[in-house]
Amino acid sequence: MIYDNIVIGSSFSALGCIIGLLKLNKKVLCIDGSQNSFEESNQTKKTDFVYSKQNIPIKKFNFKNKSSSGFNPVDVLESYSFGGLSNVWAASSLRYFKSDFFDWPISYNLLKEYYDDCEKIMNVSHFDDDISKELEIDSNELNNNKIISFSEFIIKFLKNKHTLKNLVVGYSRIALGKNFDSCGCSSYGCENCIFSTKRYLNMLIKNGSIEYKKNLIVKKFIQKDDHIQLEFENSKTDNISTRKLYLGAGSVKTPRIVLNSTNINYDLNLKESQVFFVPGIFFGERFINKKKYHTLCQSQFFFKENEFSNIGKISYQIKYDPKLTKSLLKQQFGFLNYLVPKFIINRIFLISGFIHSNHSSYSVTINSKNSNYNIFESKKNLQKIEFTIKKQLKSLQVKLRFFLLSPFLKVGGFGISYHLGGTIPMKDINNCKKNEADKIHTNLKGELSCSKNVFIIDTSCFPSVPAGSISLTIMANALRIAIESWND
Repeated sequence: MIYDNIVIGSSFSALGCIIGLLKLNKKVLCIDGSQNSFEESNQTKKTDFVYSKQNIPIKKFNFKNKSSSGFNPVDVLESYSFGGLSNVWAASSLRYFKSDFFDWPISYNLLKEYYDDCEKIMNVSHFDDDISKELEIDSNELNNNKIISFSEFIIKFLKNKHTLKNLVVGYSRIALGKNFDSCGCSSYGCENCIFSTKRYLNMLIKNGSIEYKKNLIVKKFIQKDDHIQLEFENSKTDNISTRKLYLGAGSVKTPRIVLNSTNINYDLNLKESQVFFVPGIFFGERFINKKKYHTLCQSQFFFKENEFSNIGKISYQIKYDPKLTKSLLKQQFGFLNYLVPKFIINRIFLISGFIHSNHSSYSVTINSKNSNYNIFESKKNLQKIEFTIKKQLKSLQVKLRFFLLSPFLKVGGFGISYHLGGTIPMKDINNCKKNEADKIHTNLKGELSCSKNVFIIDTSCFPSVPAGSISLTIMANALRIAIESWND
């Protein structure tokens, strides 16, 4: 059977693309490698996170563990789950800023209307703060109602932000559902109170808006004269074809499908926006947290200019969650954690953030012959990252009234951020060198350079992975591609 549109995957890219196609009144078949499409995971338990080998906290995720030695983030990237990595995203939904598009062939202004659409779907609010000014959010779109869900600590922490001239700072943009005040107990977001890709797709499936086939793992696509035929790893069916194919299988699986389907004989570069974590102790004025505040409602900020190094913008997020703090102390110090007084625990917070992929300490390629990873680490880049983070944060200590516990700074190993992409980047062939145009890429509409009507909708088509929240941009860009792919 030949379908009009087939979307591969079920994460933010697939959802954004599907919403775009439905806006155009197009029929859609969604194909997913997961077997458990309707299973709701329970993330309200106290054990809703695990730890990497570096003792970095990561949200617990049901996946097939291939590694024999504990948690390996690459296993998560290789897994098949309905909703994809939207299940571990912690509801963070900040847009990329104008400056983040410096090496992209599209601009913030081009994505702006798609950001608006996605934020309405995901119930994301903007506040009257520096972030809204920087993003040029219309004053009519500001809504401070959700500030009631922020902890008293965050409000006190931001009290002196107006004195910091080189800082863009504000409240976190979070995709909290309509019942966001009903659950604040999950450190990384539970499906009872945040926007759920699984739930939204299930609604589309159940009401017949889209057709859905689960447990089909795409191996390759075969270009025919007037359609594209799919071949699967776990099924011998050969009667599924489409006129337009949208690949949103993920940052690892999408490039593998492309390698299997084309005659590429060179390795693909895989880029990662590297994550880091460092704790601090707040010694500002006394605060008493409300009984009911949401642990996802935090603060986000970045420096307008990097005065300490040439590694560009670093994004930061303040995370305050005493439950997570207790777990971190236990993980780091064992039974000695019980010696830490409660009033100290209540003042400890976590600063997390991301480095732009151009400055990561890892360079990774996907082998064109066997799709294996080749991972190389630059100690020099790692030292520069650690130096810059410490310098920037220490420059804020006095005015924001905290002490940085810099010896506990941890920069994530490969894959832990889950912010990967860039293997098949978007390019404007009118503005790039011939040797760059000759390598596989997509055009501005996401169409693969060597395959007509095959569109890359996930992070594989990102030219780079900027420092910051990624989920909203994935969804907005996929929505854009879906609409523009039909506006020929």
